[in-house]
Amino acid sequence: MKKLTVALQALALAGGLTLAIAAPAQATPSNCQGSYTIYGFNTWAVRCFQGTGKYQAKARCYSSATKYRTVYGAVRQPSDGQFSVASCSGSEDIASGTWVFV
Repeated sequence: MKKLTVALQALALAGGLTLAIAAPAQATPSNCQGSYTIYGFNTWAVRCFQGTGKYQAKARCYSSATKYRTVYGAVRQPSDGQFSVASCSGSEDIASGTWVFV
């Protein structure tokens, strides 16, 4: 019985190592910058200049009628050389802006 237990533990450990080795690493963009003004009123624009992986702008919009809502820009990657722009409607103000990695 002890041999069976040791064999099962070894098998479980080997399976865990296989999963750890097979899982792809997540790449992360870096040197990211955001601006409220580059694309005009009610927008939040983000650009990452280095790294790999994908990112997008995320903004919280506010109006007295709808309160808060979250909007997202297009998914980009540093090699695109383009901004991800999250836009609020004309009746809303930008409450905050950031970026997320996707």
